[in-house]
Amino acid sequence: MTQLFTSFSDFKRRYPIRPNDTGALLGSGSYGRVFRVEDQLETEWVAIKISEFKGNDTKSLKAEVELAQRVPRQGNIARYDACYRLETDTSVSDFAIMKYYPDGNLADLLQRNTLTPTQIYDITQGILLGLQHLHRNRIVHRDFKPANILISRDNAGRFIPKIADFGLSRLVTDEELDNSDFDLSDGRGTPSYKAPEQIEGSRVSFNLDLWAFGVILYEILTGEKPFRADHRNSTEQSARREIEKKIISVELPTRIEQIAEPYASMIRRCLVRGIHQRVRKESELLDLLDAIPQLLAEAHNLASRQQHEQALPVFERVLAKREHHAEAEKGAAQCRAVLGSQHLNRLLTVANDYAAAQRFEQAKATYEQVLQLDPAHTEAGRGLAQCVNQLRSQPVAAPKPVFDDTDLYHEPETTDVYPTPVVSVIERGSSAVANQPTPVQTAIVSSLGTPAQPTTNQLVIRTMPRIIPWWVLTPVAASLGVLFLYYQFRTTPVVPTNSVSNGGENQTAGIVPAPGPVAKPLITGEVLLKGTDAKTTPEAAAKILSRRIDVAMDKARSAYAGKDYESAIMYCKSALFLDPGRQDVAAFLLSSE
Repeated sequence: MTQLFTSFSDFKRRYPIRPNDTGALLGSGSYGRVFRVEDQLETEWVAIKISEFKGNDTKSLKAEVELAQRVPRQGNIARYDACYRLETDTSVSDFAIMKYYPDGNLADLLQRNTLTPTQIYDITQGILLGLQHLHRNRIVHRDFKPANILISRDNAGRFIPKIADFGLSRLVTDEELDNSDFDLSDGRGTPSYKAPEQIEGSRVSFNLDLWAFGVILYEILTGEKPFRADHRNSTEQSARREIEKKIISVELPTRIEQIAEPYASMIRRCLVRGIHQRVRKESELLDLLDAIPQLLAEAHNLASRQQHEQALPVFERVLAKREHHAEAEKGAAQCRAVLGSQHLNRLLTVANDYAAAQRFEQAKATYEQVLQLDPAHTEAGRGLAQCVNQLRSQPVAAPKPVFDDTDLYHEPETTDVYPTPVVSVIERGSSAVANQPTPVQTAIVSSLGTPAQPTTNQLVIRTMPRIIPWWVLTPVAASLGVLFLYYQFRTTPVVPTNSVSNGGENQTAGIVPAPGPVAKPLITGEVLLKGTDAKTTPEAAAKILSRRIDVAMDKARSAYAGKDYESAIMYCKSALFLDPGRQDVAAFLLSSE
């Protein structure tokens, strides 16, 4: 409220107070009167409390507003917007402005509504949080009753209690705060809600307001006050003396036995005569309200029986209600530590079992999981190192590559296998030219991985014990025969012969080429395996073979760079299978292994 008023007429122009309008009167008492007034500037309803200034500034309405404004904002404390001391036609009065609450105060709500359990819980919790905020800021209310608890609503329609009316409130000084009790009682207050120390005028403490809270809670749950006069027709003075007598003797009505827990225990903790035996902190009552002691007892019991997995959610339920509850935080941390250690031990056992079974890949992955959870775990680090060493020392079996346009060789799987027929390779040693293998010989030897070795002028027959499926052998054998005959009849005069002498024995050798210059290889191992057209020139065939080997080497280098050593070795061996004489491939394979 930023506007300043210099006269009552200016104030009344914005806030047209109508003292004779009974519909606008919200309440009255020794403190003054409260009216509902429409703010002409903001076009909203406000509540204006009017109290005549009698010359004692410490007990004035303006002093009450200033005390309330010293309290930091909190959702369960009602705040005044402003207070003005203005001279009217009859007196000088204080005008305090605050928000208007259509639901009125708690006394009005209890007369109109039967509260649900959820509403009782919300109101009880809100009152305790508001009192806790006041006491933490060293303010004792001293006139705590339903009429001084305003009722607001949130966006969901839930009731929000707001503590108001600080006319009798006192700020506790530093000296008084050092003591467990202090002198603040002057006997004032509403009789039904007074604590015994207020009636007797003895020393008080902050739990003076908690006695009144116990009375209010009993009234919320039963609809009546716990300390009442039995004779309704007696005088006001005698009824007051009877109420005070019951308060001092703490005669609790038998109806308290019908109140459900935890509310019955909360009331009993509040309505205790001695201030040192009475509940001292709102946090104790809030814990009772949320069953915190029972939850903690349950969690500790589970943890003591080594049932940490069941105990942890119970501790977390406490922390959901009390975010920084020290005991619950400690218990939850201990449960998490035990569960984490158990999980690590289980992983370590699995990893050790894998390693014992020589399943080093699975063991390595499990050891890595342990180290992710505990990077300093010594046993897991040692096990991981052993697995890596074992994997590096194992011979790498070349996987069967998937055949596509860039793959070099694919041996199909089969269950029907037959022995490979004998392939004869004829070598002559009569001259340097004759010692060179024929193109067909070069292709066959390269494809089978055994280089031709020229020796003396004799027939050498090499038998290759490879197992090839019959359905692959038939077309390959036919193709080899056709290509062999075609080459021989096209490039070299053919000398028919029936036998070749070899140590006095006759062995059929097939067709032997006449001596003369040998043409360059027409068909490479790669072309032969893939059935390339026989018309391919030797230069083209050589380029195709070279390109295939280069592709394999590119893949081998990429796999090696990505630490996929098995694939790198596989590609190198595939390249050497096509051309065993490639020194660069052999050198790279040696470095990879």
